[in-house]
Amino acid sequence: MPDKIYIFAGGGTGGHLYPALAVAEELRRIQPAAMIVFACSQRPIDRRILDPLPYAVVAQPVRPLPHRPRDVPAFLWSWWKSSLLARDMVADLKPAAVLGLGGFAAGPVICRAAGAGVAVGLLNPDAVPGKANRYLATRADVIFTQFPATIESFPRKLHSRIRCVGCPIRSSLAAADRLEAIGHFQLRGDRKTLMIFGGSLLAEAMGEAMELLADDLSPLAETWQILHITASPSAARIEAELARRGMTVRTQGYCDRMDLAYAAADLVLARAGAVTVAELAATGRPAVLMPYPHHADQHQLLNAAALASAGAADVCPDVRNASGNAEALREHLLPLMRDDTRLDAMRQAATKAGKPAAARDVAKWLADPGGRGGRD
Repeated sequence: MPDKIYIFAGGGTGGHLYPALAVAEELRRIQPAAMIVFACSQRPIDRRILDPLPYAVVAQPVRPLPHRPRDVPAFLWSWWKSSLLARDMVADLKPAAVLGLGGFAAGPVICRAAGAGVAVGLLNPDAVPGKANRYLATRADVIFTQFPATIESFPRKLHSRIRCVGCPIRSSLAAADRLEAIGHFQLRGDRKTLMIFGGSLLAEAMGEAMELLADDLSPLAETWQILHITASPSAARIEAELARRGMTVRTQGYCDRMDLAYAAADLVLARAGAVTVAELAATGRPAVLMPYPHHADQHQLLNAAALASAGAADVCPDVRNASGNAEALREHLLPLMRDDTRLDAMRQAATKAGKPAAARDVAKWLADPGGRGGRD
């Protein structure tokens, strides 16, 4: 029998799950006999990430908050079903603590756990909390943030509950070997590597832009190569176009070894999700960040600004069209690829910006949440 049981509630994106896995890893170091149960969403990405790992998984039917009135009944039904499931989980498992991972899938379990007097922690790695976290924060005993400025996004009465620890990152991420990484991705050992990643949205934004930059990249083909992590249908066409200019390109549709990807990278072009920003700091990788431009609160821009202010990243706007993005990358990306001195300075700045103890700090609280302040 496990000594203690913990429920990690949330999911729907890797950005919610990856910090939780780092905390789970540290918690198992502190309490080897602990049982960790992930109450996740029903999105396939959650099972793809969690199924290979040694944790129990419970998929909840809860859906995201709808944008259209006609979807409200289905949302309320899914919330009710998930709330009943959460009630039974809390009653049967009697968890020592619950960790909310952010997002819609954290809601039912946190609400039920808080109502039952279970210790509740909430991860909020983004610079600006989303709607779900703003709602759930009042039910949490402790709110763990990545950026000091995030405190002002919560009501003043909650400020005493906030701990700025950083974003939990898996310890293995910064321990990968570059030679192993070069072999894993079949890259050349005599070239520096530009890694491009960020999901399908960045892939579509960057696809035509990278094609338009083919002639600009050609003179760099003797010193650089590209690792392109994307499932975009245009990836093969982009690879062929750049290859015609002499550039070595390796395309991965999905990467389950991001530790090796970071180990191979000398420069990263990516979005500015909270986890990405934290991983760049943890691995000491210089970056050109293109914040997703369609979020109403522009939280990715604020995430990127934190790393840029430390001197570890350059922020490049996504102007939402191929020619504009190509021109922006000519200004922000290409000069970096020609400037080893600046890359080295950014690498050192990124390393200094990291907060490697974040996962351990959260795990320690979960293992001993005694003395927590009461809810208002």
